[in-house]
Amino acid sequence: MSTFKVRIEDYVGSVGDDTFLGDALTDTAAEIIRALPDNKVKSFTQESGDITNASTNIANHRIVSVIRERGTDGQYVECRELPASYFRKVQDSSSMFAASVESPVYIIKNSSIHVFPTPAASPNAFKVESVTFPTVVASASNITDSPVDPFPDSIEDIVVLGSCAKACQYLMARVKDSMPSEPVLVLSDIAVPSTPSNPTISYSNASVGDAVSAAQDAVAEAQTNASGTGSTGSSASDYSKPTVGGTADELTDIDHLDNENVIDDYDGNSIEVDQWFATLAHFIEGEEDTELASAQIAKINTYIDAFNAEVASARSAMQATIEDARNSTQASIATAGDATRASIANAANDVQAAVSKMNQSTSAAVSKMRESTNVNVSNAARTLEASIQDYAQEVDKFQADVQRYSSQAQASIGEYSADIQKYTAQVDRYTKEYSWYQDQYARFDTKYKEALQVLIAN
Repeated sequence: MSTFKVRIEDYVGSVGDDTFLGDALTDTAAEIIRALPDNKVKSFTQESGDITNASTNIANHRIVSVIRERGTDGQYVECRELPASYFRKVQDSSSMFAASVESPVYIIKNSSIHVFPTPAASPNAFKVESVTFPTVVASASNITDSPVDPFPDSIEDIVVLGSCAKACQYLMARVKDSMPSEPVLVLSDIAVPSTPSNPTISYSNASVGDAVSAAQDAVAEAQTNASGTGSTGSSASDYSKPTVGGTADELTDIDHLDNENVIDDYDGNSIEVDQWFATLAHFIEGEEDTELASAQIAKINTYIDAFNAEVASARSAMQATIEDARNSTQASIATAGDATRASIANAANDVQAAVSKMNQSTSAAVSKMRESTNVNVSNAARTLEASIQDYAQEVDKFQADVQRYSSQAQASIGEYSADIQKYTAQVDRYTKEYSWYQDQYARFDTKYKEALQVLIAN
């Protein structure tokens, strides 16, 4: 006959774990032994020899019955089984549950069987009728091959059916353990490109050159040089008022006498002609002396005649002086005119030269200003272009990084899609395999339970 392993794997396929198969066979045999009623297991129970200990270990045994000698050698009485809670009561002689040799009891506690009254040497020994749970190995052909109590060959096929059901569960678990891990799309290893910050593009206004301020204002200088030479007329025609006796104006400057009604005597004041009219008035009004008054009038007239002669002489001299001054002034004017015309001509030449020089200087300054302005504009434009180019390079780099990231992400997604397809195929295969084992388990479990029920019923 084939081994248990061969028989099981012929039903469910390769298991590959002999230890598990041995455990499945051992567990199934124990299940059957525990399920059978006492009258069914009596056909393969074993009875122990006389036991004189107060207790004995019954691990790995199913107890069918316990008997105790009643104080007479060879005469045994059936022991009643009581729960462990009666352990103290059965030993109390005053308790209604106290054990006696005619009504012995046993209690199973801590995997040991305790018999009361306490056993001793014959005629107080006890015996145990039990079935030992067999330990079955996968390589055995039948259960009795192991050094255990005889196990009926007629129910070994039920053990195989129950073991096949357990083997299907085992294989279902292996299918689950063999399921591939679900593919994971990993994009964290791909560096996400950093978006460039908003550009800061500034344009420095180009400055206008100020070189025009260096142009020479030669016109003002020429205007200064164009002033003519001033002409001055002769001053010989100045008029000097004629004098008589050094007091030219005393006769007309009428004054009163130094002392009222007192004519100056000859003390040096007689030349004070400013008092002659006062003296005349004195002669006429004070002295009423017409002779002296006439003499005084003659005196005054003489003075006036002399003064007129002086005026005539002064007029003649003045006319001569005026003529000389006129001639001198005309000569000065002629000379000054020639000098002025020459100065004007020279000034015109200077102005023309100055204007030409100013134009040249201004043109040079404007040209310099234009070049300076162009350089400033060019520098400012290049600065702006450099800023724009820098940002454009950043944008180009970002676009390249985005393209690279997209390519890597697509590659990862492609790999993930392939893994998903592979995973789906494997899951489908494992699902079918699992379903097959599930169906087989249901089938063997049903057959096992049906066979066990038949065994129990018959």
